[in-house]
Amino acid sequence: MTLVDNFFDTPIAAGISALALLTIGLLLKKDQGRRWVLSLSLLLYIRYMVWRALYTIPTDDLSSLVIGWIVYLAELYGLCQFCFFTYQSWSPTDRQPAPITNYPTVDIMVTVVDEPLSLLRQTLMGCLSLEYPRDRFNVYVLDDGRRLEAKKMATALGCGYIRRPDHPRHAKAGNLNHALRLTDGDLIAVFDVDHIPARAFLKETVGFFDDEKVAIVQTPHHFYNPDVFQRNLRVGELVKNEQALFFRSLQAGRDAHNSAFFAGSGGLFRRQPLEEIGGFQTQTITEDIHTSMNLHAKGYTSCYLNRVLSAGLMPETFEGYLKQRKRWAMGCIQVLLRDNPLTKRGLTLSQRLDYFGSIFYFFFGLPRLICLVAPLSSLLFQTPPIHANVVLLGLHFFSFYIASALVMRPASRGSRNPFWSDIYEIAMCFALTWVALKTLVTPRKERPFEVTPKGQRIGRNTSAELTLAWPHLLTFGLLVVGLALGIQNFRHGTGDPGLPVSLFWGSVNLLLLTIAMFVASEQTQGRQAFRLNRDFVSELFLDDNSVAARILNINEHGVALSLEHPVFTARDTVTLLLTSSQGAIVRLPGRIIRQERLPSGGVEAGIQFQGLDEATREVLVDKIFGDPASWEETYQFQPGIASSLRSLLFALTAPWRSFNWERRRMLRVSHETSCRLNTSTSSLSGKLEDMSFTGVSILFPSVPKGSLVGALLELPRITLKVSPVSVMNRLRTSCVRFRVESIERGEQHWRELHQKHWRES
Repeated sequence: MTLVDNFFDTPIAAGISALALLTIGLLLKKDQGRRWVLSLSLLLYIRYMVWRALYTIPTDDLSSLVIGWIVYLAELYGLCQFCFFTYQSWSPTDRQPAPITNYPTVDIMVTVVDEPLSLLRQTLMGCLSLEYPRDRFNVYVLDDGRRLEAKKMATALGCGYIRRPDHPRHAKAGNLNHALRLTDGDLIAVFDVDHIPARAFLKETVGFFDDEKVAIVQTPHHFYNPDVFQRNLRVGELVKNEQALFFRSLQAGRDAHNSAFFAGSGGLFRRQPLEEIGGFQTQTITEDIHTSMNLHAKGYTSCYLNRVLSAGLMPETFEGYLKQRKRWAMGCIQVLLRDNPLTKRGLTLSQRLDYFGSIFYFFFGLPRLICLVAPLSSLLFQTPPIHANVVLLGLHFFSFYIASALVMRPASRGSRNPFWSDIYEIAMCFALTWVALKTLVTPRKERPFEVTPKGQRIGRNTSAELTLAWPHLLTFGLLVVGLALGIQNFRHGTGDPGLPVSLFWGSVNLLLLTIAMFVASEQTQGRQAFRLNRDFVSELFLDDNSVAARILNINEHGVALSLEHPVFTARDTVTLLLTSSQGAIVRLPGRIIRQERLPSGGVEAGIQFQGLDEATREVLVDKIFGDPASWEETYQFQPGIASSLRSLLFALTAPWRSFNWERRRMLRVSHETSCRLNTSTSSLSGKLEDMSFTGVSILFPSVPKGSLVGALLELPRITLKVSPVSVMNRLRTSCVRFRVESIERGEQHWRELHQKHWRES
C-alpha cells in the first residue's frame, strides 16, 4: 500500500475528518477564525475530490467510465464554486459612512416600465424625503412605459419626467443613457421603481466621492417582502432571503479587491467616468455588472457601504423569480462571450477572478442537473456512476459537506442558512441549464430584456405552476420508479456494487425535489401589499375613548396592533394616532376588520385605513421606510452549531410548513341561543353557534332559500343586518357564516355580550 493509499485509508481518513470537524466546531463556538474554518473546509473538499478521482471512477466498461467522469466533472464544478466563495469571503470590508465635505448635485433617476403606479409613488416619496439640501438634488421619473398617469404623478409630486421619443431600445440601459443626455448633475443615483431609499441614503454615501478615483458607490439590496422560498415554503424570517449572501457578504468581500459592482439599483455614479465609457453598457442585457467592469478597467474604484439604505421588492411569484434569474444568467454569459474579464485589459488579477467568479456561478444549472439524475444510471440501468466503499465515501463526502454547511453562517456573516443552497439551485437548475445552453449555442443572437414583474397580488394558478415545475415532476417520477426498482434489486441481492450509494443519493434528491416543487406552488396573497414589521407606540381612538396600542406591522393600506383587550365599537371608523418621523401627530382613520388572541396574551387587531390623503400617505411612507435600523437587526449573526442544525430542520420540514398556515380571523366566542333569520321571502328559525364582532355562525335545519344578502337576524334584544359568507353542510344541519353589516337594534347589549364572553373565556 502506497503513502497515498494510507492517507485515504479508513482510520486515517476518519481521524482527519474528526479532527477537522472538531476544530471547526470549537472555532464556531468562539465566533472567530473565519479564515481557519474556510481553509479547513476547502482542504476537506479538495481531499474528497482527489479521493474521488483516484479511487471511485468506474472502469468496468466504456459507459460506466463516461458516466463516472461526467458526474465527477459536475462535482468538480462545485469545488471551483467553493474556491470562488472562499476567495470572496476571505477578507470582507466594513466601511463606515464618509463625511460630506461638499455637496455635489445629484440626479436621482427612478426607472419604470409597466409596474404599478403605487410602487412608483412610494419610491418618489422616499426620494423627496432624503436628508440632503433640497436645491442640490433632482428626482426624475424615467418612463419607458410612456404612461400619462406616470407623468401626472411625477408632476404632482414635483419630480421631473423623462421618456424617450422613439421606440425604446436597449431597455433599462438605453433609458438611463437617454436621461444622462438631458441632465447635468455631478452624481447619478439609480433606483428601480420598487426600491425606496431611506432618508440617510445620500448623507451616508456621497462623502465617498471626495476621492476623485471613486466612480461607483453601491449599497445592499434589502427586500421587505419574503422571497418565493420564504413565502411558498412558509418559513418567513426563519430563513434568510436568498439574495442576502451576495449583498451582505460577497459584495463586501469583492470590495476588498476593488471589484464590488453596481447591482442595478441603490447605487451612485460619478457622471464624468460614466460618460467616459459611453454611459451604461448596452452590449448585454445585464448593464449593471458590465458597466461596472468597464469602469474598473479604466482604473476607477468602487466603494461598497454594507448598510441597508433602501428597501425593495423580491419577485412575488416563482415565475417572476425564474424570469429574473434567467435574465441575469443570460446577461452574464453574454459578458463572458463578448467582453471576457479574464482577457480584458485594465483589470487587476483580483478583479478578473471576481468578475469571472460571478459569471461562472450561472453555469451551475447543468452540473446540478447531472448530480440530480446521476443515481438513475444505477437504479434504472445498473450502470453505477461511482465505485466506492460506502464507509469511505461517507467519511470523505460528509466530512466536507458538514464542514462547508457549518462554516456557511460565519463565512457569510449569517446571511445564508446552511443546507439551503441545494434547495435554491435545484429549484432553478432546469431553467438556467436551458438558458445557458441556448446562449452558448447562439451567442450573437439579440435577446429581449424581460422586466421582472413586481407588485403582483398572488392568486392560485395551477396551470402556471405545472408549466414551471414539469421538469421537476418528471425527474421526481423517474426517481420514484428508480428507487422502487433499486430497493427490489437490493432485497434480492442483485444490481451493481454501487447500488446502496445510489439508493441513498436518490432518496436525498427526491426530498430536495419535493421541496423545490413546493416552491413552485404559489400561496395565495390576500393583502393588497406586503406589511412591514415595525414596533411603534400608538393610540387607538374609538367611541371617544383612547386605548393604548403597539403597532406590529404596517403598510399604506392597513396596520396590525397589539392591544391588552378586545375593543368593541358601534361606529364604522376608528382613528389611529401615529407620531411622524418629525414628531408631529398623524391621524389615520380606518375600520377594525379582525381581532384574534395572541399566544402571549392580549389581542391582535387588524385595521384597514380609509380615506388617507396624499400628505398623510407621504408621512406614512416616510415613517415606514425612512429609518432602516430595524432592517439591519434582521441580519444579526448568531454563531454556533445549534443554528446550523435548526436550519437543517427548517429545510426538512419545509413541505409540512407549506400546508400548516393558520388563517387570520376575528376573535370568536361560543354563544348558543335561539335566533330567527328574516329574508325578503321567508323567515327561518336557527341556533347561534358562535360570534365575533363582525360575524356570526348559525345552525339551520336546512340551507335557507332565496337571497340572504341584507337579511335581518333577530337575537334576544339584538337585531343584525347580515350577509352570507360561507355554507357548510353537517349531519342533519347546515352551518351558515354571516358577516355583520350593521347593528339595527341593541348596540350596547351587543358590546356587553362580547365583553362578557371575553372575560369568561
